Amino acid sequence: MIQIVFLVEEPSAEEALRRLLPKLLRGRARWKLINLGSKNKLLKNLPDRLAGYRDRIARGEPLRIVVLVDRDADDCVSLKHRLEAMAREAGLATKTRPDGQGRFFVVNRIAVEELESWFVGDPAALRQAFRGLPAIDASKGIFRHPDNGGSWEALHRFLKKHGIYQSRYPKIEAARRIAPHLDLLGNRSRSFQVFMQGLEALLA
Repeated sequence: MIQIVFLVEEPSAEEALRRLLPKLLRGRARWKLINLGSKNKLLKNLPDRLAGYRDRIARGEPLRIVVLVDRDADDCVSLKHRLEAMAREAGLATKTRPDGQGRFFVVNRIAVEELESWFVGDPAALRQAFRGLPAIDASKGIFRHPDNGGSWEALHRFLKKHGIYQSRYPKIEAARRIAPHLDLLGNRSRSFQVFMQGLEALLA
C-alpha cells in the first residue's frame, strides 16, 4: 500500500484534511499530514523535502507526495510553475509532467483563492456546521463563484452577518467544524474538485 505525504502551509488546512482524508482515501493508502507553518516556509523548504522523498522512493518506498498551498494574491499559473519546477529539479515526476512510463509521484494543488473557497463551495456543509444559518442561495454573492470570492474574510463577513464569529474568524475551529460535512462530489469549488481529481489519479 502506498503512503501519501500531504504538505500544507498552515493549521487550518491540516485540520480540514485530517477530517477529509479518511473519506477521500477510504483505506486505499496510508497517509501523513505535515504542516510547514506558513506558505513562505513551505516554499522555502520544499526543494530539500522533495530531494529527501526522492531518495526514499529510489530505495523502494511506495511514497507519494501531495503539496497544497493557497493561491492568495499570487498568479496561479506562476505559482503552479514554481511548484512543478521544484519537483522537476528534485528528480520527481508530477501529475502534470509524468515520466516516460506515465508514472508520477507528486501532485501539486492550489486552493483558489484560499482553503475557505472549499467551504464556500458547499453551502449545505456550512448549514450543517452552523445550524443557525438560513437557506443559502448558491447563485448569489460569494457562493456564485466560490473560487473567486471564497477568502476567509468573505466567509467571515457572511457568518458574522448571521451572528456567528462576531469578533474574529477562528480559522482552525471553523475548518474543524465545516470540513467533516463537505460533499466530495457536490462541492462547487473548482479547486476542490481539481484536488480530488489529482488524488484519485495518484491512487489509480
